[in-house]
Amino acid sequence: MEPSGETSGEVSEPERLHKRSFSHSSDRCDSKSPPLPKRHQQLPIPSTPGHSLELSPKYTGIKGRVEDWLQSTRSRRKSCPARLEGKDPDFQKLQRTLARSDSCPSQPETSNADAGDGQRPLLEVLREMSRSRQQSQKQSFGASSITSGHNARSVTGNPDYRSVLRNNGIHMDHTGKKIPPELQSFLDSSIFKPRSEPLTPEAIVDAVQTAMEIADSLESNIYDLGGTAMLPFKRADVGRGGNTPWYSDNLPKSDAYETPLAQPKPDIHCGYLTGQRSTWTIAENAVIDHQRAKKITQPARGNCFPFFVLEMKSEAMGGTLWHAENQAAGSGASCVNAMRWLYQEAYSTNDQPVVESIAFSACVTHREVIFHVHHYSAANSLYYMSLLKAFQTVSQVEECNNVVSNIFEHALGSRQDKTREQLKLLYPFPAHWKAIRPASVMGPQNPATDEDDTTKDQASD
Repeated sequence: MEPSGETSGEVSEPERLHKRSFSHSSDRCDSKSPPLPKRHQQLPIPSTPGHSLELSPKYTGIKGRVEDWLQSTRSRRKSCPARLEGKDPDFQKLQRTLARSDSCPSQPETSNADAGDGQRPLLEVLREMSRSRQQSQKQSFGASSITSGHNARSVTGNPDYRSVLRNNGIHMDHTGKKIPPELQSFLDSSIFKPRSEPLTPEAIVDAVQTAMEIADSLESNIYDLGGTAMLPFKRADVGRGGNTPWYSDNLPKSDAYETPLAQPKPDIHCGYLTGQRSTWTIAENAVIDHQRAKKITQPARGNCFPFFVLEMKSEAMGGTLWHAENQAAGSGASCVNAMRWLYQEAYSTNDQPVVESIAFSACVTHREVIFHVHHYSAANSLYYMSLLKAFQTVSQVEECNNVVSNIFEHALGSRQDKTREQLKLLYPFPAHWKAIRPASVMGPQNPATDEDDTTKDQASD
């Protein structure tokens, strides 16, 4: 039996499925088309803020739907808590879990495309931190380099700083051979002499024990030697200061060399008392405090006319005696220049005995103390930092004690007496000082009438 024309002219539904083209778009489906197989059905699109469930016309294929779904997953990174942007182990574990469940991306984006609401990609922040650290290191290196120009100051820790010292007229005398005979005679008789009363065994043991205890400590603990017989600089009759910048007015300068010396800032400096504990007369203080003299006579707080500076270094923290010597060179020359200036103002001459302007310094670590004498050579127009002696903290406590005690004895004796004589010659003030007397709250006073007792002062008033 032949099939009828009606039957032969029709195509079965299964055949029509394979022959007829159709659109996969969800908004234009043929009503006569059967349901799509499961593998061709549209993937579910999660509803997230800022994402529309209605696809753009360009997503007309399965590939477009997959790309749209992936893009919507990336956009969900904005909904992750800000606190997850870090390296916390708990966050990393949670991040891996979320990545498996397609809730958050497995890796942070490196672009700024999805960085919104004030949040920035983690990798971008880390890269910026690295660039900032490198820039900071470059600036730090540049600050520690020797630069030329009147507005740039060199740094004492720079390897080239010894050249800056030399070109500004300060020479390091490592052997003491530059000490002139008259100064050497004074040192032998006054500074290296033994003391009349030897130290007790207990004092020596305490100094040695302290030196051993601070061997591995910070620089601040090196100061503990000042409380022992090794470095007895804590005295009631001495003005003590430290760790404050000095005025640069006293520093040697070279007109032919542009790089100036570093601003002095010794760890400890000892000089004459000022303020309420001062032993100067009113006339002497009037000169010391005069606006023309103050930056020279009092380069820093704590005292006037400093004569002994100390630089402390911790070897455990990388400190070196070489660096300490560089620091002491400037402050020692400043002390020398203060006495030279006072002598020139008082006598109008530069013919000053070398001993009257000297100063001393000590470079200290937990194991060693090195003493230098700072002096000026009029013949060479140079400042010298000459080696005196070096002492071991565990075996030469008494010898070191003798030098420190003798330095104070000289400074509080003949040196201060000479200073008083010169100060008296400068009051009334020289005409070239052009003194400006500010208004006094306490009423007028006559410094010339001030002597050693207050009774005479009251009578003169």
